[in-house]
Amino acid sequence: MSRVRSRIEAALADLERAGTLTPAQRALASARIAQELGRDRGLDLTAIVAAFGAVLLAAGFLYLIGYNWELLSKSAKLALVFGIWIGLHVAGYVLSERPGTHPRVGRALTLLGVLAFGGALGLVAQIYHLSARYPHAILAWWGLSVPVVLVTRSRALLVAVIAIGLLWAGWHTGVWLEGRAGDGTPHWLSGFTLVAAALAALLAGLAGLAAGGTYDRLQPVLRVPVLALASAAPFALAFHDPWWDSWPRAVTVLDLAPAGAALAAAAGAVVLVAWRRGTAAARDPALLLAVAVALGGAVLVAPRAVPVLANLALFGGALALVWLGVREARSQLVTWGMLLFVAGVLARYFEYLWDKLEGAYAFLATGSLLLVAAFLFENRRRALAARLREVSR
Repeated sequence: MSRVRSRIEAALADLERAGTLTPAQRALASARIAQELGRDRGLDLTAIVAAFGAVLLAAGFLYLIGYNWELLSKSAKLALVFGIWIGLHVAGYVLSERPGTHPRVGRALTLLGVLAFGGALGLVAQIYHLSARYPHAILAWWGLSVPVVLVTRSRALLVAVIAIGLLWAGWHTGVWLEGRAGDGTPHWLSGFTLVAAALAALLAGLAGLAAGGTYDRLQPVLRVPVLALASAAPFALAFHDPWWDSWPRAVTVLDLAPAGAALAAAAGAVVLVAWRRGTAAARDPALLLAVAVALGGAVLVAPRAVPVLANLALFGGALALVWLGVREARSQLVTWGMLLFVAGVLARYFEYLWDKLEGAYAFLATGSLLLVAAFLFENRRRALAARLREVSR
């Protein structure tokens, strides 16, 4: 927080020297900013203390229940499990919504209730000896938690719901691919990475829908995993060997059924964004969707072209992020684009040159490459940061 405050003070001093602010205005702005920063720090501390308290309370309940678990009847077990779950949500709603006198404590209890529901499902399965190949319980956990996020508009709850959704998507995809009994690395590689690419487009679309409306405060959280998920497919599919070594064993349409379902959901989100917010707001999710569809089409129709297309998407996407970050003064996009570009270069180096070097030469070459990459990265980052400061003025 002190670094943020010092940077703000330096910016205010620059504005005063430029004549944009008078000394009185600068003093007033500094006092207000200090007040807001102090208020945020206090609120954050309250939320952290409340979260720790909720976790300890849950640990105490679990300890007591677990210690006496074998002595309880099935009806008593169910009453305890769902009674605690409902009680957490009721207490969270009262404290955070109506009357809402302690919103952060209420949010902590609601978050605990969302997490406890997963445990409740697991305990019910254990009580009645239920099992399932597909993670339908995780899907139910996610589906019943989404309305809680929509009611509370809590970013902490949204993080948990996104994590649960990603867990279900990965688990379901793995079970589906295992059931298909496909042969070769491309079967697994394309199955998982294309689901990730489709989910990136879906989350970007949901962020576009949330922007400027009732759920605007959730937009930053929805965008957090987008770049990581979108980068997974081009980076993983860009390797040459899996596609040439496994030829002519191809990936089938049914192998990519989970990815197809995620792409359909992402397409629906893009259409809704374009309809409600305009085509400009749908640009990012539409571009991510187009890349995912192009990679999926290449996997099915022209497997040997997949590495070429993936490398184009990887390096083209990295350069596009740098350009967009400079244009819109968003340093995080510049940083991610440069890191993605360096990661792609290193991946191609290890893929094509590592086995041609031996012993000390491999370490010398790799170390030199990393140092040069770090040197160039630092220089370029400094230049771009200076340009971003000029653009933002």
